[in-house]
Amino acid sequence: MNGRERLMAAIALEETDRTPFLPPFQGYWALGLAGLTVQQSIDKPELAAQAQIDVADRCGFDGFESMWDWLSMVEALGCTVKVPETGTIPTIEPVIKSPGDLDDISIPDPYKDYRMLSSIKSTEYLRSKVKDEKLLTMTIVSPFTLVGEMRGVEELMMETFTEPSYVKDMLRLADETVTDYCDACLSTEADMIALCEPTASGSLISPEGFNEFSAPYMKACSNRIKNAGKVSMIHICGDTNDRLRDIAHMGANVFSMDAMVDVALASEHIDHAILGNIDPTQTLYSGTPEGVSHEVFAIIAKASKIGFILGAGCDIAPGTPLENVEAIGRSIC
Repeated sequence: MNGRERLMAAIALEETDRTPFLPPFQGYWALGLAGLTVQQSIDKPELAAQAQIDVADRCGFDGFESMWDWLSMVEALGCTVKVPETGTIPTIEPVIKSPGDLDDISIPDPYKDYRMLSSIKSTEYLRSKVKDEKLLTMTIVSPFTLVGEMRGVEELMMETFTEPSYVKDMLRLADETVTDYCDACLSTEADMIALCEPTASGSLISPEGFNEFSAPYMKACSNRIKNAGKVSMIHICGDTNDRLRDIAHMGANVFSMDAMVDVALASEHIDHAILGNIDPTQTLYSGTPEGVSHEVFAIIAKASKIGFILGAGCDIAPGTPLENVEAIGRSIC
């Protein structure tokens, strides 16, 4: 099997020749290895894309992100951002400061978003180079997390209790925006669209809040992706052990889980493919190749043999030693 075949088989809950390996989020880390700044990656998408190919070949990835600028719509909606040298582009100032601000925000056109256009070019370049050998993923923000960027996470969390109708007004705007960006991703030759929802972590919102404010919007977008013939993946940061049954009913093809999640429990409760969940901080960033191999073996031993994909629990952080990521691929060959 080649990498794409291996991953697609795992997603279809079929047997594979070995455990598949998907980072799943390597984009900014690979840029750092190539000596490219974030701004350079936006300005020169072909160089940024080649950086992903180079690291995928060295580490034995079966697939990888072709779009890693998952928060581009935040700036397009009017939030103030700051482009760093490395890593995800953070929001410096939200665009919604009072309910009246919502009326002044227009849904952005993804084809007029310079960052989204760069991601589309990266995806086009990567598909032309890797052909059908590797699975390509485009990563975008999910609606609830997008509202957190637009409003501020602390304010959003309070308003889920004090102003739930206001939160749902913001979610409608976010949902329309995510839908348009999702459709732009679906128009490319990427295989999978990943919805990232860090703000739905168990550290931030209860299972009840998750089911009211996050899950319905992720589920609708996930169904849209699958109806278009693409693979749908959802990623939720942090501890989600208390909502695995809810996640199982969201209809995604793949659930990408953080390092806090019990792999055996996830295998028990989720009947579609699961991805994870090597600790990206203690093991990959701060650990040793020997420690990485030890954790890989332990995770695989706990996971279901069918429908399991090995990867990090979240982003491979910029500065993570290359030899530690290479150790993952060596451990499963």
